Amino acid sequence: MALRLTRSGVVCARRRWLPLALLAYCLSSKAFVPPGGSLTKSQTSAPREGAAVVRAGSGTDLLVREDLALERIEEDISQTEKGEEDSHKWNLLVLALFLSYALCDLDKVNLSVAVLPIQDRFGLSEADVGFASSSFFWGYMLTQLPGAMLIQNVPGGAFTVLGLGVTIQSLGTLGTATLQYLTDPQAALWLLCLSRALVGLGEGLGVPAVGASLGFLPESRRSSGTSNVYAGSTTGVGLGLLLCPFLIDHFGWPFVFWAFAAAGLLWTGWWAAIAPSLETDRDSLATATASPRDSEGDVPWQEILQNPGVWSVVACHALSNIAFYSLLTWLPTFFSRGVGLNIELAGFCAFLPYLFGAIASVGVGKLADKLLEDGWELSTLRKVFQGVAFFGPAACMLLNATLGPSLGTVSQVGLLILATTLKAGDRCGLFCTHADLSPRHAGALLALSSTAGAIAPIPVIEYIGHLIDTTGSFSMGLFVTTATTERQDFDG
Repeated sequence: MALRLTRSGVVCARRRWLPLALLAYCLSSKAFVPPGGSLTKSQTSAPREGAAVVRAGSGTDLLVREDLALERIEEDISQTEKGEEDSHKWNLLVLALFLSYALCDLDKVNLSVAVLPIQDRFGLSEADVGFASSSFFWGYMLTQLPGAMLIQNVPGGAFTVLGLGVTIQSLGTLGTATLQYLTDPQAALWLLCLSRALVGLGEGLGVPAVGASLGFLPESRRSSGTSNVYAGSTTGVGLGLLLCPFLIDHFGWPFVFWAFAAAGLLWTGWWAAIAPSLETDRDSLATATASPRDSEGDVPWQEILQNPGVWSVVACHALSNIAFYSLLTWLPTFFSRGVGLNIELAGFCAFLPYLFGAIASVGVGKLADKLLEDGWELSTLRKVFQGVAFFGPAACMLLNATLGPSLGTVSQVGLLILATTLKAGDRCGLFCTHADLSPRHAGALLALSSTAGAIAPIPVIEYIGHLIDTTGSFSMGLFVTTATTERQDFDG
């Protein structure tokens, strides 16, 4: 028998005053970067010894000055070589984090496509699909804050926790693959819920681990580094939407989960091999950039919870995730059942918006770094990019709800491409802000906001399924819901 969600929690979710009150922070001067620029004080580096000697009085012996100048040149060459080596290792770290995010979102989106044949096999309703999809978030929200504390207490810190998280999510994906051995619809639904919750548990551990690693990036490359890492998210979604229909058509839906789980375990082995070579550079940078208080390693939860900028980020992350995960969950079903496309064409149409979103993520990162270099104030920069990421997609969703059906599939895909392209602005807005507030504790800040971001979509994704069942309209159930959420993100 299909499971049905009660609507008692939905009434509260539709009340507009709560998100409006929370998001009033976003337009305040403290919305992204608090006074002083961070939660921790930065240290001013001491003058270089060589520079002080070269500025010595003109009476210094010429040979001595030449020797000192030669030493200075050798030191500069050595520092340049070390800088190139450090840059190579940081690029390797960014690549590894990019791939981890891609794998995370492959494991998120695989069910969005494979659920169509699963739904047909076990006779699940749209409400059942919404319930199973939301189970991911129950696991996702439980491990993020514990993961941030675990980073402080295990050898290897964030690197160890990240590897553990990807391993757990891969095991959860394996659990979904075992659905092929069941015949009872009720048992299949509960196994699907449990396996998706396990995927969420693993990915929840990865969130603070990735955030902590990004916190070590220097400010001059934080926007580009962060946007490149989070481009893995849209890349994973896009590849999943493109590959899953092909794999299902040629090998069957269980193969998707077996293959993606194997990819996750392979990444874990590679990560275990390269992590030790990154450890020294990570610790060196942490020592150079951290204040004495940060070096103790304890998360200053009292300061974090009392900071208004933190709660602005939490509110923005929560409501932003409603729109992202609603589309991630329901877009393939929209093109397949709403528009009437076959599964491969539906997957391709759903893939295109995320392809352009991934490309835009890289571009906005480089643009943000350039604007910061040109003298833009950091808080203003973050707000501008986040404002574009909020208002632009909201307008596209409303157009899709009102004009999309009459304009045809091509126009609907075009509006979705524009929406995800503009949404990439949050890579240099919301997702850079955790490290701006406190580089040392970026993982804990990201865990806090992402926990709220995991809770918020649960009732909405389930409600969309009920709304589609009741009205028979994806325009009302999907696009109006996501547009309202995006617009509320920056209302004030």
